[in-house]
Amino acid sequence: MNQLFQKDLDHAATDRDQAQVMAYRERIEANKKAHNKFASVDETFVKDVAEAKARAMNLDPIPDSPDSHPVGTAVGGIAGAIVDAVAGLREAVDPTAEDAYWQRAFITEPYFNRDYSYDDYGPAYRMGYMNRSTYTDRSWDEVEPALKTEWERTRGASRLTWEEARDASQSAWHHAGSSIL
Repeated sequence: MNQLFQKDLDHAATDRDQAQVMAYRERIEANKKAHNKFASVDETFVKDVAEAKARAMNLDPIPDSPDSHPVGTAVGGIAGAIVDAVAGLREAVDPTAEDAYWQRAFITEPYFNRDYSYDDYGPAYRMGYMNRSTYTDRSWDEVEPALKTEWERTRGASRLTWEEARDASQSAWHHAGSSIL
């Protein structure tokens, strides 16, 4: 009996209803295609992100060791800091590495808008990570007003307003901050 009722409903649908259903299905397919364009994250990227997170967590480099090695870490850290300070050889932020990271990661960020490309977001990321190494002793909140002013002068061909670029710049600021002593 239920199948008969369903058939009656199917036959009662008007051409207009069917056209709306078809248009809805077409929109769903178009959205799927657009989403798949940006949702395909390769395994290499996932591995790179996992490795970066592991480095940021400072995981123990000796396999199967239950504890960290505080004495060795402290001695190595002090020696490295002295050599860096004396020789001045350590670069606080590696712009090449930061740019490579953001070129792959920007589509995974919550503020990402598919109407914009990396050509739009890239200058905002550069502003964040480059100024992070300049203002190591200041917080984002202290520096943000100056960066807003600088954005208007240096954004180049980016179509982002500061309101749209702000989150990208702040993300790069914090990401680069994790590499500064």
